[in-house]
Amino acid sequence: MRRLTLAIVLLPFLAGCAGGTGWVNPLLPKERWDEDLSACRHDADASLGPSAYVTPGEERTGNPMKLVDQTQNAKRFDSLVASCMASKGYRRAK
Repeated sequence: MRRLTLAIVLLPFLAGCAGGTGWVNPLLPKERWDEDLSACRHDADASLGPSAYVTPGEERTGNPMKLVDQTQNAKRFDSLVASCMASKGYRRAK
């Protein structure tokens, strides 16, 4: 059960990683895409603050409510990154 729950939580993240950056902007050189994505992820991470992290040594799947919090934080993170990338002129890759 724990592995299934972890797989469900990680699946959207892994799917996003599989396709490269997942963002395109034909007006900018491809070399810049990763830099912009990294900057947007950094900004989103800073905006979420320490609540997005699991305390070192603490089991990630031990408390069901922490799974909910982590899922909500992942959605917030994705939303912040998407907003940042769109503000830089990027769109989702097909």
